[in-house]
Amino acid sequence: MVGSVQDSSLANTVSILGAGPAGLACGWALEELGHRDYSIFEKSSAHGGNARTVEFGEFRYDTGPHRFHERNPEATRRISELMGPELHEVAAPARICWQGRFVDFPLRPTQILMKGGLRYTARATKDLVASRLKHRGGSDETPQDFSSYARARFGKTIAETFLIPFSERLWGLPGSELSPDIAGRRLPGFSLRGMIKEAFLGSKNPDHLEGRFLYPRLGYGQISDKMADRLSSGALRYRHQVVGIETLGNEVAGVAVETGGAVRQTSPGTVINTLPISTVAQMMAPRPPQEVMDAAACLRFRDVLLVAIFIDQESISDAAVTYFQDREHEFTRAHEPRNRSRAMSPEGKTSLVVEFPCFRGDAIWDRDETRLVAGLVQSLEKMGLVKESRVTGYDVHRLRNAYPVYFKGYGAATEVVLSYLRRFENLRTLGRGGSYFYGHVHDFVSDAFKIAAEVDRFSNAKL
Repeated sequence: MVGSVQDSSLANTVSILGAGPAGLACGWALEELGHRDYSIFEKSSAHGGNARTVEFGEFRYDTGPHRFHERNPEATRRISELMGPELHEVAAPARICWQGRFVDFPLRPTQILMKGGLRYTARATKDLVASRLKHRGGSDETPQDFSSYARARFGKTIAETFLIPFSERLWGLPGSELSPDIAGRRLPGFSLRGMIKEAFLGSKNPDHLEGRFLYPRLGYGQISDKMADRLSSGALRYRHQVVGIETLGNEVAGVAVETGGAVRQTSPGTVINTLPISTVAQMMAPRPPQEVMDAAACLRFRDVLLVAIFIDQESISDAAVTYFQDREHEFTRAHEPRNRSRAMSPEGKTSLVVEFPCFRGDAIWDRDETRLVAGLVQSLEKMGLVKESRVTGYDVHRLRNAYPVYFKGYGAATEVVLSYLRRFENLRTLGRGGSYFYGHVHDFVSDAFKIAAEVDRFSNAKL
């Protein structure tokens, strides 16, 4: 690779690109198989990617309201064994702030309808019932965008009150340009049967609270810390930024890494990638076909500006997470770390972590932090959540490539890039960036152990 020097100190059978949860899980999985000839290259000085826990004085907070859901039995077993007594169950509600009022998340139909007033209730009920009857009738129309999906599934009133405006702020695109697939990510669920049961039978499904999950005592980043503890000494290489990938035929022949001001090259037998596939395509040599480059250029990742404020009061609420619905707010979501673990805040104090989804280059991304925090506190005080006089400090983080944007046509573009990467027999790719998939830690752990088994078989076959 031009401009790089072969470095025997980087030589390993396996090179893992990125030390986020997916990359760490791959290293852990290889260790479990007795495979210790690997390196994990991480450009920063910390592991965990965008799923870290930050320490600020006596406070701890996560880079987002992360939760471990027991959706994959095998991944749950592995994480439970990894964490031991440090992992506990949390039962706390989620809620939506709507026009100064708080309602449950996912949306409980009767609660929303009753709090909207008589006229709103009548209009929303009519729209919801009509949409559900049409849906059950098997309409031939397949919604091609999220706005059409939301209106067809939940009725115009509810879709335009809650689902569309929130999703547009979250993902950064008009609802007409978003894929219906975002409904599988953060879309609250409705059912006509559930509405009737709640209205006439007083039924309340506890799953609506979305508040039962597993969580580490010292923050979600403790999962990454525990995985890092399982790695062989020296395997995790901080401040090693991957800057080039050389291919030869149907294999990756080399990986260039910048460290200490110099670019060095290693020639691993296998490469496991967790970096954004759009970035990977751009650093490959020879350059991928134009079709692949065009598809990669279409892929976008949403960034997040994260603000943590520290407050001299015992608590704000009992919610695990609060969503902010109204368009007037630049922020979409907040969580109170102490409601996940009391160890996250000192006794008698609490904190609130607020997310501003954006793209790098947006005005808010570069906004002066003092001005940013002052505006946030003013908004929260207006809603009755905090008092400015009780705020004792703040911390700001800018999270790059937090999650892939599911625009219309993202699936086809993603497949073009992934199909090209699959040509290389010794390359595997996973994670939010590495598969352009809005996945979670249980997904990454499951994928990592599968990939580690494949790598082990691949390595043995070449002996």
